[in-house]
Amino acid sequence: MEAEKFLKPVLQKPPGYREPHAPLETPNTSSRRRPPKHMIPPSFYPEKKRRWSRCRVFCCSCCITVAIVILLLVLTVSVFFLRYSPRLPVVRLASFRVTDFNFSRGKADDGLSQLTAKTTAKLDFRNPNGKLRYYYGDADVAVTVGDGDFETSLGSMKVKGFVEKPGNRTVVIVPINVKGQQVDDLTVKRLRAEMKSKTLVVKVTVKTKVGLAVGRRTIVTVGISLCCGGVTLQTLDKQMAKCTITMLKWITLHS
Repeated sequence: MEAEKFLKPVLQKPPGYREPHAPLETPNTSSRRRPPKHMIPPSFYPEKKRRWSRCRVFCCSCCITVAIVILLLVLTVSVFFLRYSPRLPVVRLASFRVTDFNFSRGKADDGLSQLTAKTTAKLDFRNPNGKLRYYYGDADVAVTVGDGDFETSLGSMKVKGFVEKPGNRTVVIVPINVKGQQVDDLTVKRLRAEMKSKTLVVKVTVKTKVGLAVGRRTIVTVGISLCCGGVTLQTLDKQMAKCTITMLKWITLHS
């Protein structure tokens, strides 16, 4: 028998192995495959221009319009103040006269008396502006006497409006008459004592509309409330009482 031949296993060539004497192969560029489109990183794609929505364009346009209107309004007001230097009207309670102040006894058991009074209040209006006029509308004037828990209304009346020219001064006379107004006995006693000693506190309230005008053109009209007095008759005999101006129900100014 012939001797058995010893078989050696065939070794596999490693990846990338090249025969030492094999000719070099030139790479064919045309045969290269381009990577698929989805393999390209997103950063290599050109960015698309974003289109603004109509809602965003509308909001921006409104904001720009409002800003321009506010700017023009501020400039107009600034020019107006620099040119005319507007000043508030000066209002004073010049005097308060009482010609009749009597109490008549009511029923014996009700504890009430009836007040009869005749008073005259004088309001002094002055326009300190040199170029601006004030227009005052019809006014409701109310008068009260006493203070605190003893404050008593003497009634009210309507006063016709007027125009006050630049630098002008106007005196408005307000006669107030009350008859048969019921007042409790404790208040009667207090008011009588204060009236005799001239420590009776007087207050006049005026509700009207005032307009500011240049020439014949009215610029602005606003409702105001004047609160004058809050002082005693003795003080009014010596000097006029100041008034406060309230507009838009929360802005209080001292004239």
